[in-house]
Amino acid sequence: MDMDTPSPLPRPELARRLRGLARAVRALALLGALGLVALPPWIALGSGSSLEPMQGLFGGHLLDMAQGGITPAVRWRLALVTVLPVAAALSALWQLWTLFGAYRHGDVFGPLPLASLRRFGWAMTVLAAAQPLSTTLASVAASWDNPPGQRLVAVMLGSNDYALLMSALVFVALGRVMTEAARQAQEIEAFV
Repeated sequence: MDMDTPSPLPRPELARRLRGLARAVRALALLGALGLVALPPWIALGSGSSLEPMQGLFGGHLLDMAQGGITPAVRWRLALVTVLPVAAALSALWQLWTLFGAYRHGDVFGPLPLASLRRFGWAMTVLAAAQPLSTTLASVAASWDNPPGQRLVAVMLGSNDYALLMSALVFVALGRVMTEAARQAQEIEAFV
């Protein structure tokens, strides 16, 4: 079995089900990417009276840190703070797009899907680090205009950050294990 060719799926039924799943995941990845690309401009250019999407994104307490209110300058700083996690999430979604594109064509254990699976895991690992960093920087961005002595740095870590990191590392490990399994299968087939 040549590792540069797509790996054939054993049954047409499995191939059909995998194509349907691949289409669904790719559609969700595209939808997520569109939302992520829109997020920084939505924060920066939002109306002064609207606090969406900042309430859910940064939590309600962050908005209280800006004693002068959510000014356009605060909005721009908060939008800038989202760039790193948005970039990491976009990278992860691109890897999912590539991975499920290969799956859609029946390539399950080829080099492209295996590399995409590993890169997805690493992108999610970066996202797991970027999210708490972004939230911490958001507290600085929100309180930057406060009087001296009233600026804040809030470090927020939660169980979701830990769960994201552990899940990401599972994907990295799965990618490595599947790559090794494909390599061993190729060696066995070459021997037989």
